Amino acid sequence: MLKTLSIIGGKIIDQKITWGLGGSLLLSFYNLEDNPNDIDILVEENSTYKLNQMLSTIGQRKEAVSTDPFRTTSFSKYLIENMDVDVMGGFAIQHHEGIYKMAFNSLSIVDSKTINGVSIPLCSLEDWYILYWLIPNKQNKALLIEEFLKNSGVKHPQILKQALKQPLPFEIKERVKALLKASVL
Repeated sequence: MLKTLSIIGGKIIDQKITWGLGGSLLLSFYNLEDNPNDIDILVEENSTYKLNQMLSTIGQRKEAVSTDPFRTTSFSKYLIENMDVDVMGGFAIQHHEGIYKMAFNSLSIVDSKTINGVSIPLCSLEDWYILYWLIPNKQNKALLIEEFLKNSGVKHPQILKQALKQPLPFEIKERVKALLKASVL
């Protein structure tokens, strides 16, 4: 999986594309996930076409079907080096309070990890904390991130504050507020 990620990163390097790693592989870098099953890449909406063009030269494009509650603008799937890769631009999820759209841009990249000599941009745990509360059947991952952030501190409070400006279920807003308050103490 890491080899595939470094191949992808090597292909994208110097292309002026804002992208970042998320999902279970991101969680594995924080020892919150033992068995990531695919590679999740977030990309700035205006770069999705360019990124998809590049990835199609190193992998096989697969059928990507967007289902409820997802309202992601651009969703693509690839098989690269026998590894499933999901590419999402304009990641959005509908819930009973409206549609939450992740504000993905260069400020969403908070760290990087060098793999096989290639720098891989990393999304924030704070963004994925919100997303995992909203993605069906992923709340266990949100709880893992919550515990991690309680213990190590919220490193990127501005991301959580920005999330609070969007439609979110009351329960999630309360958890985010509590997490932010705890990190100040």
